[in-house]
Amino acid sequence: MRFIRAFIISFLVAGLFFSAGSASDQTGDEKRISRFFLEIVDGDTIIYKGTRMRFLGVDTPETKNPDTGFYRDQPYGRKAKEFTGMEIRKARKVTYMSDGYDIYGRLLVHVFVDGYPLSLKIVIAGLGYETVTVYGDGGFPEIAINILKASKLHPDLPFENPYLWRRKNRVR
Repeated sequence: MRFIRAFIISFLVAGLFFSAGSASDQTGDEKRISRFFLEIVDGDTIIYKGTRMRFLGVDTPETKNPDTGFYRDQPYGRKAKEFTGMEIRKARKVTYMSDGYDIYGRLLVHVFVDGYPLSLKIVIAGLGYETVTVYGDGGFPEIAINILKASKLHPDLPFENPYLWRRKNRVR
C-alpha cells in the first residue's frame, strides 16, 4: 500500500512539475539571485542583499527568532528551513519575481530554482500550508493553481498551521 501511495504521489508531482511552467513563462521581470548575498531565514523567508523576501503561496513552520518574538522552533520549522536551503544550494540557477511589499515591509516573491517555483516544491514536500486561498494568486495564477493542486497531496500536515501557531506563541 505504501508503495502504491508513493507511486501515485510521484506521478502527481511529475505532472505538477511539467505543468508548473518556468519563471520565464510568468509575467513580470525575472531577477537572478547570487547565493553569495543570500541568507535563509526560515522555510518561506530569505534575505537577499539586505532585502527581506517572503515567498508567495506558502506558509512554513516558524524557527526560533527572538527579533520577531519566537523563542522556540515550531515543529518542522528547522526541516522546512533546511529544505529551502538545500533546494537553493543545489540549483544551477535561482531567480525571483516580485509582487510588491507586504505590511511588514517584506518583498513578496516567487523564487524559482532551475525554473520551478520553490513555493510549489515546499508544498509538494509537505513542509508548508498553501496561502493562495487566503491571499490570492499574487499575479501568478498558473503557479497558484499548481500550489492548490499540490496541497491536496498532504491534507493532514504533521504540524499546526503556522498562522495559528504564531498567534499562540509570539512573545511581545
